[in-house]
Amino acid sequence: MHRRITILALVMALVAVPTAALALDDDVTTTETDRASTDVASDAETDRHRDRLDRLKKRALEAIDRQLEVLGKLLNAIDENRFITPGHAGRLQGDIHNAQAGLNNLARQIEAATTLEELRPLIEAIPGFQIGHVMVPKTHQVIVSDAMVAGAGKLEQFADRLEEVIARFEEAGYDVDEAWRLLEAMEDHIAAGASLADPVAENVIGLQPEDWPDPAQGILAAGRADLEEAGENLRAAHGNGKDIVEFLRGLHDATDVATTDAAGSDAAGS
Repeated sequence: MHRRITILALVMALVAVPTAALALDDDVTTTETDRASTDVASDAETDRHRDRLDRLKKRALEAIDRQLEVLGKLLNAIDENRFITPGHAGRLQGDIHNAQAGLNNLARQIEAATTLEELRPLIEAIPGFQIGHVMVPKTHQVIVSDAMVAGAGKLEQFADRLEEVIARFEEAGYDVDEAWRLLEAMEDHIAAGASLADPVAENVIGLQPEDWPDPAQGILAAGRADLEEAGENLRAAHGNGKDIVEFLRGLHDATDVATTDAAGSDAAGS
């Protein structure tokens, strides 16, 4: 009886050992599966983070490229304009080169960023250069201001020549009161146009990105209004000059007709 109990216990022990081993294997397998699933999920999250980071970097760098392209066009506009003064050209070019350097430095930092936390403030810094709000309008206003001042100078020379011609017509006995009136109006328009256009360049050229919106917005708006009014005056002056030329030409043509008629009458009488 005792021997039978011992054999039965031994059998039960042999049966129990594989069962326990199998249970342990199941635990190990489950742990490894969970770890593998976690690793896969972590890898997927990392890929999503990297993809988002790359997309944001790409858009930010494209925005910087567009800003740099605009700055390049401004430099070309300055180089190609024959009316802008050397002093104004130099100051604008200095500001543009500084903006280019800042944007290029920002682009390098964006490319080097490895986390969204690093990237976010760099992206937010791009609009701070205020290329569209400050650099573009101030550059154009300086160019137009200098061009209008130069144009006013040319119109003054034109007015001086017209004055000499009107005086010769008057000495020849013509009634040139209308020509003198037109010349006076022309000179008034030239003076008004020059006085409006001339200060604009100096008023706006010193504006920097940090001046937006105040005081830059108001100064640029005032500059734009003054240049528009200056342009109207200079166009009116040019129109006055053309009217004077037409008026004097009419006097000359009328004299030729009268001379021809008189000559014809004399021939017929003889």
